[in-house]
Amino acid sequence: MRELPSRAQTANVHLIDVYGTPHVGLFAAVSEKILVVPTGLPAKKIDLMSSILGVVAVQTYVSGSILIGPLLCINSNGAILPKTALEDEVSALKAADPSLNIYIYNGKETAMGNMICVNDRCVILSPDIPVEERRSIADALGVEAHTMSIAGRRHVGSICLLTNRGGLVHVEASDEEIQKIEEYSKVGVMRATVNNGNLFVKSGILANGKGALIGRRTLGPELMTISTALGL
Repeated sequence: MRELPSRAQTANVHLIDVYGTPHVGLFAAVSEKILVVPTGLPAKKIDLMSSILGVVAVQTYVSGSILIGPLLCINSNGAILPKTALEDEVSALKAADPSLNIYIYNGKETAMGNMICVNDRCVILSPDIPVEERRSIADALGVEAHTMSIAGRRHVGSICLLTNRGGLVHVEASDEEIQKIEEYSKVGVMRATVNNGNLFVKSGILANGKGALIGRRTLGPELMTISTALGL
């Protein structure tokens, strides 16, 4: 297992609710550069979130939905959107970061955030993503692509979260799977839950290398594991 990131560098960790729920990862997506939040989210909440994560916020929907986390995959280099995404949504992302490579996925799946796990060093793809789409996704994100299931589950983006400092994965992930993820992502990875036992770790966390927003129902031991794993 790779050595976990040093905690010498201070970063922000904040417990939060969004729309009255602790499932902050369902309603936003973040990279090292931008935070994508739904249009109409209160300005005070957006300011807090962008401050903790150290990024600029952009307000938009994805496919007309506030469920940005399950629908959008993003890293510092690019973003993967479903073919149901609207032109004004694409334009909003490009306006926030003109260098962002945006790829519109051509497959039948729409939950890109649930199907794909990414940091700035690798992308882990669900086996359900067609072979012909994998190269285009990797090129847009500017990283090498790897295809695998995790803990017997194919929606790898919902049960694995990676930043450039650390990662979290479903508690039933095998040692071999964790070793592979660490090899691909070049960061240490730990098994974790969020929001008092939720196995879908990405649903309750927004994180990058600068900070993390974590659902308010998260218990002390969970918070300690998450913070340690993410090097925060």
